[in-house]
Amino acid sequence: MYLNDKEESIIGNFMNVADEYEQKEMILKWENGSQIHGIYDSYMEDETDFDIDDREYQEFWSFVFSVIDLTGDPPVYITEDEFFCVDYRNFPDEIIADGKKIN
Repeated sequence: MYLNDKEESIIGNFMNVADEYEQKEMILKWENGSQIHGIYDSYMEDETDFDIDDREYQEFWSFVFSVIDLTGDPPVYITEDEFFCVDYRNFPDEIIADGKKIN
């Protein structure tokens, strides 16, 4: 699985253990104090909305979660079905699962 240069340092550790935590509850915390208690669902290849020949175009990995509860104003878009994605651009500063920090 290929990670771009920006992704490796931000999501690399989580990507290595993601499969172990599928359908498990996690707490995602951001530096601004926001947090989401959610369930990890899966990851997928994703891309920006630019044309492929645009210099701003990027491919990257996104991780899909469902929301159980949230505090503050986390930097994610939550769908009507209570799902959200994080990627290297809005990745939480800390992820806790089973009482231990995993990133």
